[in-house]
Parts: sequence; structure tokens; C-alpha cells
Amino acid sequence: MTRKAYSTTTRTSDDRLVPWLAAEGPLAYTPESPPARDSLFQYGWVLPQVCKPGLRRHVYFGATHREDAHDVFAFWRDARRGAVARVAHHEGRLAGGTIEAPVAVYRHDTRRGERGYLFIQHGSYQCVPVGEQPELEAGYVHLHRGIGDAKVFRFWDSFRTGAASRHASTWEKYTRLQFDVLSRSDLSFNSIHDRAKRCETGHIRDDTWVTDELATERGLDIEHDSWTHALWDAAHQSFALRRWVSENKFGPHGVVCRTPLTNIRITTFFAGEHEVRVLDPSRVELLAAIGCEVALEG
Repeated sequence: MTRKAYSTTTRTSDDRLVPWLAAEGPLAYTPESPPARDSLFQYGWVLPQVCKPGLRRHVYFGATHREDAHDVFAFWRDARRGAVARVAHHEGRLAGGTIEAPVAVYRHDTRRGERGYLFIQHGSYQCVPVGEQPELEAGYVHLHRGIGDAKVFRFWDSFRTGAASRHASTWEKYTRLQFDVLSRSDLSFNSIHDRAKRCETGHIRDDTWVTDELATERGLDIEHDSWTHALWDAAHQSFALRRWVSENKFGPHGVVCRTPLTNIRITTFFAGEHEVRVLDPSRVELLAAIGCEVALEG
């Protein structure tokens, strides 16, 4: 039997982007209007384009084992009972040279009894303890990045000093590309995992570097133009929404930053590192440096 092709378009009629799998159709379900069946959570069936070709297994929410998605299933069970609490809901937009990502956040306690937030963005989910994100309800997230034993954290400063106005054409191409990537949930999902190469992500389309291909198609010289290369590199730096990732896995030195909630892209929970990237590096603010100095380069 041939599977129906479900719409993955996230763009609304007024040119905004929803944080769900689709703006219309069967995949347009939300926590306030949840699907009656779990079959729409089986990405190998409804979103085969995010999986490796020839995959022959169920991948609920993209996870290889149903039990790995326990907390997400529990959230949707609560949603069907009308027992979910929304913390934030933002639609994506591109206006006035500013790009914002769609994202939704709900309160959800994990099975370990932790008071948590559940982040949702185009089929990706992350469960984060409330204490790890003290400013979330004010619209900001804290970002953690470990740099091992390095003494200096280097971040390009040219995005903060008005240099973007001298590269207006490049910035316009960059933000339009990001908006278009976010306009389809399957492409959005694939793009945020395009630099991943882990045992946890081997069943999805990881390690494709698809965004580099799209950037080249759009005329962005990410290889040879220094400002464009710096922008692209900064936008693909990985941060984490939990401190332990930077301290214990990539530390001991590192930094803590913050940025608006609408400035992040999230990898999904089974990637294992609570990883996020940022859309606009100029909107990342340093809060603390741990065991290192920060060098702003331009």
C-alpha cells in the first residue's frame, strides 16, 4: 500500500511559520489539539524523508526505540487529557532583516520526577529541567558550550559592530535561506542534524551537510568570503541547554551565554546532548566564562 504524502509545509497564509510539523493537514496537530492515534508520531511512516533510505523499523518521534521516547509519549498522553500547560509559543518570521524561529515550550515533569520544560520545534523535542533555564519564561534561554582545556573562547565580533550593514546582500540571502529551511518541517529536521554523526542518529539523515549545499545554491560564498564564512561558522557552533553537557562532556572550560528563545534551533532528544544552534550570532550575549577568556574577533 502506498503511503499518502503528508504536507510538511509550516508556512501560514500570512507568511509566518508554525512550530509544528505542518500548518495544515494531518500533521498540523498541536498539544491543544492532539491526534487520536500514535501513528502520526511514527516518523518512519509520516516523515520517511528524515530517515535513512531503506529503514525498516518504527521510529517514534525519530527515536529508534519506543521506550527512548517515554517522556514525549507521556506529554502527549497528558495533552489528550487536556492537562498540558503552555509556557511559550512563537511563530517564525522574517521581517526588517530579523529572522526568528518558531518554537513552543510546555511544562512537563519527566518520569524521574524533575520539573521540566518540553521544547517543540518541527518534530524535534527536548526535555530540560526548569532549574537549567531560569529566564525561559522571560523569553530567554541560557546556552552552555564547553571548550575542553582551551584557555580562550573565540567568537567573531563583526556581527555586533555594525559590519552586517556592509554585507547587507549576504545577510539577506542568509536570513531568507534560514526562513525557507524552516518553512518545511522535514527539511528543518534534516538541516539541524546535518552535522551530527553519532550512534544515536545513525538511522536518520545525519552527516549530510545539506545546509552547505543550500547555501551554495543561494549564492552564499561560505568557503572564500571571510565575513560569510565567519557568519556560517558561528551559526553552526553547537551550544547546549543543560550545563552538565558543557562541564562534563566538553569541559572543564567553557562559557555560558543567553539569547532570545526565538533565536535557537534544537536537535531532538535522542541526539543526546541537548544541542542547539543559533540563527543570529549578534543576539548571543556572554554571561560567564569558566576557566577561560573570551576573545572577540572581527
